Amino acid sequence: MGELSAEARGDMAQAMLPEAAGLIVDVHEGSAQDIRSRLQGLTRHELEALAVVVAALADPERPVLDALRWVDFDEYGDHVPVSTSRSARRVRDAVPNAAPRGHGIDVVAVDRALTPGDSVWLSSPERAFAVDVGIRRGMPYEDVAERLGMTVAAVQKAWTRAKERALAEGRPVPRQPVGQIGNVA
Repeated sequence: MGELSAEARGDMAQAMLPEAAGLIVDVHEGSAQDIRSRLQGLTRHELEALAVVVAALADPERPVLDALRWVDFDEYGDHVPVSTSRSARRVRDAVPNAAPRGHGIDVVAVDRALTPGDSVWLSSPERAFAVDVGIRRGMPYEDVAERLGMTVAAVQKAWTRAKERALAEGRPVPRQPVGQIGNVA
């Protein structure tokens, strides 16, 4: 959500508040189908905004046991009584020491950069990620290069590096760009 103004972020948060409130109620009182139905029609950007709004509604100082109390059930489906000996561990204490999974990549900016007509500045890691995303979406090297302001050779080299990284991490990699799969003899 890097390119949004403070006002736009506020508008988005306000627009997603009813969905966030509904999701919270569904998680605590509804069924898995209620949750699935609520999330099903949302776009990726709305889901990201929803995650931010739900996180904003959470209190990082709240004890973890209180935050997760609604999932304490016994084998018969009855609520487990809350222990009188509370853990001092707070939600804030559960934050991992590792870097976030996105490694600081603004996925909205990457998506906008790959959209025709949008001109967005990307950092080096975002540009590498954009090459990976663009090729996996089936965009030809030439289109990715044009949209990211790169040469075709640079896009090919970045795609090769992305494939090597994915293989090293055990993730699947198409043998060729998705857009060229139909061209196989």
